[in-house]
Amino acid sequence: MRGRFDRSFEALMAAAEIVDGLIQGIVGGGRSKQRLLVVGGVIVAALLLFALAPGPYEPQIPCPMDGTVGIGLAPPLWWVGGGPATPVLSSIGLDPNSRISYRVILGTAEEDMVVVGTAEGGRGRENLAINLTEPLLPGTAYLWRVEAENRLKKRYSGEVWTFRTRDLPEIELFEAERSVVGLGDDLVLRWSVADASEVEIEPEIGPVSLRGDTTLSPREGVTYTLVARNFAGESTATLEVEVLPSFIIDSMAGGWSTAVDGLGSRIQEIWAVPGVEDDATRISFDLLPGGWAGITKTPSRRGGVLDLTGTDGVSFSSRGAGSGYSLEVWLRDADGTVHRRSWDAGAVPMNWTRMEASFEEFECVEAGGGRMHR
Repeated sequence: MRGRFDRSFEALMAAAEIVDGLIQGIVGGGRSKQRLLVVGGVIVAALLLFALAPGPYEPQIPCPMDGTVGIGLAPPLWWVGGGPATPVLSSIGLDPNSRISYRVILGTAEEDMVVVGTAEGGRGRENLAINLTEPLLPGTAYLWRVEAENRLKKRYSGEVWTFRTRDLPEIELFEAERSVVGLGDDLVLRWSVADASEVEIEPEIGPVSLRGDTTLSPREGVTYTLVARNFAGESTATLEVEVLPSFIIDSMAGGWSTAVDGLGSRIQEIWAVPGVEDDATRISFDLLPGGWAGITKTPSRRGGVLDLTGTDGVSFSSRGAGSGYSLEVWLRDADGTVHRRSWDAGAVPMNWTRMEASFEEFECVEAGGGRMHR
């Protein structure tokens, strides 16, 4: 205290001598000089008061703490501020730290830092805070600092602190095993999401776990949307699935012709019976060993041509009448080439069963123009 008092006295005397010298150069003496001395003394006292009055404390103890990651997008920013009291000045209502203004400066880089909020405080250490008026960007590193200024405009700029906001959810996988399916075909949808509090898939599926799969049977073309959320926001992904309508080559209700091996096998009767969705055709036959019998039909044509473009196979419902018989489907194209798909004996159950055969499973029996044989 003694040293501070001596320095203050020396500073006051030096300032008084300067003021006195200025006055001597302006006024020769008398009462004017006395008044100027008083004014000069007041000026010196004010300057001395500014020089010796304490400034605000350095802003400290930030929240979020320096280097914190995973912060929300609208966090309150806290710190400890204040300033020391000056008893003598406080007693006459002139304490410069009785009111301290704070400016909070924030940005993604030092050159981009701007004021995002202000606060008011007083002497003594205290907790202060601001609330951001606009949300921050997810997954972004921010710098911030606090500037304190008291009533004498004395400032203390705190050090720069950093934090990083939380990332949006990461959609690691969202896929369908196929982008094009036939009507009634099953489709497996798979997904995997990280850093999310909830996940849902629309339409129709709803909330799901972070990872999983599900089997669907879309009836028409659809766009599936996955939405993953956490408190930083949401991430979305979409995928489109095209559903090809069933191409009905023909009904089994009638119009079919019989065919036999020409070796003595014969068809006893053919008539309509209730099927799975509509009428079906029932055949009774007598077969010689190694013989065959069947029905044939030229399908209805659209515009004169039966175009199977966009299809990948054929399907039909069938039921057997006993064991020991095999089943074959033959397709003859426009140039006469014959293709065949076979099911071995016992492969056709006694109950109605949907039989499916992709075009890849058919084998060529005979090229166009030749005689068909087995």
